[in-house]
Amino acid sequence: MRKFFIFIFISLAVFLGTIIFAEDDYFFSQTATQFEVSDENAMPGDVIVKKEGELLRSARPYDPDLFGVVAFNPVITIGKETPGSLPIVTFGVALVRVSANYEEIKEGDYITSSDKSGIARKAPYPGFVLGKALEGFDGEEGLINVLIHPHEAVFDIEDSWQEMTVWEAIGRIISALERDVPNVLRYIFALLLAGGSFIVGFRAFSRNLKEGITGISRNPLAKGSIRLAMILNLIGIVVITLAGLGIALFVILL
Repeated sequence: MRKFFIFIFISLAVFLGTIIFAEDDYFFSQTATQFEVSDENAMPGDVIVKKEGELLRSARPYDPDLFGVVAFNPVITIGKETPGSLPIVTFGVALVRVSANYEEIKEGDYITSSDKSGIARKAPYPGFVLGKALEGFDGEEGLINVLIHPHEAVFDIEDSWQEMTVWEAIGRIISALERDVPNVLRYIFALLLAGGSFIVGFRAFSRNLKEGITGISRNPLAKGSIRLAMILNLIGIVVITLAGLGIALFVILL
């Protein structure tokens, strides 16, 4: 029991001493977890994503697989260090490599991945973000403290969608599609089915109407039978169209 209390006392002393004598104001920036990283070029400050079980440097804007940041000399590291592991901060404060070539970063801005490997940037539009900047930056490339919290952020944008670059728009669309590929494919299939049924039904109706008018003009005595045939064809067209729309609705609700 005595050894247990001694251990607790020493642990508390180390913990308090670390907080008091930490070189910066952010203690949690010194806390990380060892993870196996597949990217051999990853270095402290790089943004890391997790794809198919592998940890790699980020390489596209608003990556939905954002995982964390490689830590700089963490005071506390959880996990066993191996030749292929690196200390990763997945939640807390960490120094992050950023670039203001895209847009100036201000304190409180959301930070996301960019098209440069491992480099973060300001997130001017809602989407998957790495966290929030705790300080500003206006340079080509550097390090700033960021509150790491990978998630999908929703916020009001100051600029209009018209000012978004084509590549940013494409990146956001791809990210949105990757969130739920099965549902996206299902909705596309339902849309094609509903649209196809409507187009086929409309064309069939137009052709039936045109042929009916032409038949009546050529043979007025058969007006009654032609009208009956037109009505029956119209009913069949409506039934087929409604069936297609019903199947499309079933696919959506499935």
